[in-house]
Amino acid sequence: MKKKFDSRVERAVDILWLHMQFDKGLEARQLLEEAAKEGDADAYFFLARCYAGSCFVNSSFGLEDNDTLWEEYLNRSIEGGSAVGMFGGKRFGGFQPRCGSYIQKPYQSAKEVWDEVEQLAEAGELFCQILLANAYYYGDLAYFFGIDVQRISQNEWEGKLHEWTLKAIPIYENLIAHGVMMGLVNYIDIVRSGDNGIPKDEKKAQQLEQIGADHDMSWYQIKVGQNLEKTNLDKAEEYYNRALQLQDMDACYYLGKLYSFNGKRKRDLQKAKYYFEMGLEADPESTGCNNCLGEIYFYGGDGIEADYHKAVAHFLEASKQDNHWACNMLGTCYLKGLGTEVDYGKAKKEFERFKPDTLSAIGLGEIYAYGLGVPVDIAKGMSFWQRYPDHARVKENMQNFKRGLLGGWKRRK
Repeated sequence: MKKKFDSRVERAVDILWLHMQFDKGLEARQLLEEAAKEGDADAYFFLARCYAGSCFVNSSFGLEDNDTLWEEYLNRSIEGGSAVGMFGGKRFGGFQPRCGSYIQKPYQSAKEVWDEVEQLAEAGELFCQILLANAYYYGDLAYFFGIDVQRISQNEWEGKLHEWTLKAIPIYENLIAHGVMMGLVNYIDIVRSGDNGIPKDEKKAQQLEQIGADHDMSWYQIKVGQNLEKTNLDKAEEYYNRALQLQDMDACYYLGKLYSFNGKRKRDLQKAKYYFEMGLEADPESTGCNNCLGEIYFYGGDGIEADYHKAVAHFLEASKQDNHWACNMLGTCYLKGLGTEVDYGKAKKEFERFKPDTLSAIGLGEIYAYGLGVPVDIAKGMSFWQRYPDHARVKENMQNFKRGLLGGWKRRK
């Protein structure tokens, strides 16, 4: 039985997963490559994680995704007899070992693999502690201990999940005490969800998020920033900027929102536009950034001229993600011919994609009351407008109609 990883593997794992040092990602990968070339099967497992995307290595390291390499290296790890490779390989979605089984010599069973990883964890290997805690959290013990979940009662299964979750918690706590944040998302879910018979504890969940933020986990910096907007705007913006420095481009949306329409800072559309454009450069499909930039171009201000063509382009992109507000704004543009040709059919289609709210109800009211692309149906149009009788656009429209002698509505001549 192994007592610890090769020293180069130890160093690389510490850089990439335990105490993440984002400026040393390439150095860590090189250490793993050196160990792997000498036949270290554990190194191949961690190399596979390097190439398997953001679910397996933080994107701030800038390590490229490569499906061919991660599959090849994971296979080499398993075939080379790495217990962590056999254990951790089960978490690579859709992967099937080319040798036909996760269990290879010198191990004869999944339980033996578990025992090896557990021994490494007890010897102080923090990454192995992560593997164990996550196995408890996900219920993977059924595989390692040969439990057929189809042949036990629901109550028995729920009891096991409760027992295993209780075992995961102290491991996660120990990892946090060592400054290791991997698995934090699972621990937060345990205390927040109330699943598996664990009482909900929102206060604890927020404390854990704060710990993650203070250990440079950018998604928790954004989460903490959102909460702080209510009480400490300067601190909230600081956390957003820290996330941005870690290349988490989702922070662009939250920073831009602070300075955009109805933002919590003094309005500065130029600054908001800068952040939203930065966010879209990283992710052209960002719904939030497309919506907000579309809004800026729709209304203009702070030295930015209204540009309906650009607004429509951004609303179109956001509407592809089935965003309600984007569809309403796009429908309004089609209805009024703003930045695009008038198209009542497209306007109606966008308005009807979701349950009507203010913009879509008013738009549908106009379509039916005036017979825009559909037969005139004033009563139906009124049924939409009556949901928002105090809206300025509704009041303006109502001036064009009057009640007839028999109580029905007629359009004024």
